[in-house]
Order: sequence, then structure tokens, then C-alpha cells
Amino acid sequence: MQAVLSWWDGVELWLSGLGFVVQTIIVMPVVLLLAYGIAVVIDALLGNGMRLVRRVRHADRRQE
Repeated sequence: MQAVLSWWDGVELWLSGLGFVVQTIIVMPVVLLLAYGIAVVIDALLGNGMRLVRRVRHADRRQE
């Protein structure tokens, strides 16, 4: 774990030494990919949740 933390500190130090524009060019693709991945996961969870709610409601209507 110490090796990973040491590596991360080195990357952070290297990145903070760059200019703002270069930092933005390097960081934005990573942030956008993370945001896209999180959005896909949330979309899948909500889609499955809605599917489950519809199935339960439909089953309740059959029983009445």
C-alpha cells in the first residue's frame, strides 16, 4: 500500500507543477470517463429498479 501512496504522491506533485491548461488537458478525459461510467451504472440501476416496480405493480393487479 505504501508503494501506491508513494506513486500517487509523485503523480500529484508532477501534476501540480504543470500549468493550468496542461492540467486541464490531462485531468478532463479522466474525469469525463469516470462521470460517464458512474452515469451508466446509475442508469442501469434505475432502469432495473423501474422494471422491478412495474413487475410488482403488474403482479398486484393480477391478484385483485
